[in-house]
Amino acid sequence: MNIIFPGITNEDIAYALECLDDCKQPMAEKYGFMHPYFTPGGAYGRQWWQLDSSLALSGYKWIDRCFSETALLNFIESQKEDGRICLWGADTLPGKVAGGNELSQIDGVSSLPKLFEVTYYVLKGSDNEALKKSAYEMMKKYLEWWFNARLHKETGLISSVFEETFIPYLGSAMEYAAVDTNVEVFAGCHYTALLAKELGDESYAKLLEERKASLKESINKYLWKEDAGAYYPYDLMEKKNVDILMASTFNPLRFSIADGDKKEKLIKLLKDDSHFNINTIPLTSVSKKDKMFTTTEGDYIGNASWSGNCWTLINEAVVRGLIDSGEDELAADLALKTLKAFNRNLAEFINPFDGKGHGVIKYAWTASQYLELLIEVVFGISYDAENKEIIISPKLTEELKGEKLALENLAVTKDISLSLYIEGKKADYKVSGDSVNVKVIL
Repeated sequence: MNIIFPGITNEDIAYALECLDDCKQPMAEKYGFMHPYFTPGGAYGRQWWQLDSSLALSGYKWIDRCFSETALLNFIESQKEDGRICLWGADTLPGKVAGGNELSQIDGVSSLPKLFEVTYYVLKGSDNEALKKSAYEMMKKYLEWWFNARLHKETGLISSVFEETFIPYLGSAMEYAAVDTNVEVFAGCHYTALLAKELGDESYAKLLEERKASLKESINKYLWKEDAGAYYPYDLMEKKNVDILMASTFNPLRFSIADGDKKEKLIKLLKDDSHFNINTIPLTSVSKKDKMFTTTEGDYIGNASWSGNCWTLINEAVVRGLIDSGEDELAADLALKTLKAFNRNLAEFINPFDGKGHGVIKYAWTASQYLELLIEVVFGISYDAENKEIIISPKLTEELKGEKLALENLAVTKDISLSLYIEGKKADYKVSGDSVNVKVIL
């Protein structure tokens, strides 16, 4: 893959691929898995973690689709009888969270379920029908686990514990409902419903549409604070919002969960640099005005590292939400700022004031989401294997619209490559396969 892009070189792309290669674990059986996977990187060792091992596939599917499809088998094969997919390979948490916080719940834990969306888009570019059916059953069982094990029936919200939400909640289930967790379970309903319809499971697709409507209502009823114009976590025991303004407040922009006046208030908050650093090095994980705001340097130290530092996990979710909400210009702006901040700086998290990377310096999901934002958002490339169609819908800032941009020899599949050239309002392309349709939306 070759690139022509202001501020990003082929060497920068090579560094991202080097980071991912360093995090590959080919000796999977030694760690209880049957297929190669991605580790988080650095001090986290060679173990499999659900969130890291899934997010690493989001960008890597454009590098090696076969590896990404095979890696999905680990999620399918390790799934528990009740549908839960564990937080990490050992399926028990360390005795203490980094930073010295004792855990009150050490088993039965899952992870922030980005897996639904990652799986759907790996499958969307695949012609492996057997994998699609197996992965659909995995997604269906996993979604049922969330509604069986984490649904708070009084509010209709999904509760979460340690690493099923960020900032991680250190208590037990049915005590705390987080904004990010509820939006990701909504996403799980959305993507699983799409597969259900494709595979002819209409009754389950209908159930998931009903669940989406119910979750949207609960998110807007209990997590939204009208006086603050933002979404906050909800204390299910105290029956009140938790007073921490996190960047996950913007997550309900996804799928237009936040619409009308709520959307406008969120956009106003996002544009206010005094809160989330949008004009500098975005986005801080907690508002700079919040009493919880802090930054950490060096190694990851638990919740403090999620209380002010910048993460691609957060920025990518907000970029996607802005696109879903029709805010393409803002999405393009945040995507470009994220790429600039993390370019050749693919650390676990970065300081929002000087841009220096901390935690693991070559972190798998950071490298993967860097590639994902560049390929899928800025260049706007997606692939639908069922219809043999490449869609090109770039999200460009005014600054980029005046540049000559190119992404050459992108591995859409093992048999199809794409070269894309953009200048102004014109896009030219070359595709290696004659049977592929290309649709350009500018």
